[in-house]
Amino acid sequence: MFVWDEYKRLKVLKEHHIDFALIPDIFEDPHAIYRNDEGHSESEARYSVTGVTAQYGLVFLVFVYREEKVRFITARRAEKWMVKDYERRL
Repeated sequence: MFVWDEYKRLKVLKEHHIDFALIPDIFEDPHAIYRNDEGHSESEARYSVTGVTAQYGLVFLVFVYREEKVRFITARRAEKWMVKDYERRL
């Protein structure tokens, strides 16, 4: 199950033009790149994924696992270096 804070969803939508509600399919991308997002949180383990979504193409998403749910923290379109890294792994 995917969850998020509604205030944060609206903030990301305004700033990055990405709607959390439209990107859960990022986890269906067989070529997605997962990383530990160390250093951005002292209270819980964060992770990131760069993968393709149907709505936005290549997206970078930061998330945490909380109470057996995937909680979205932030998202944006993939930066140029992320696109190159993704394409290199295909």
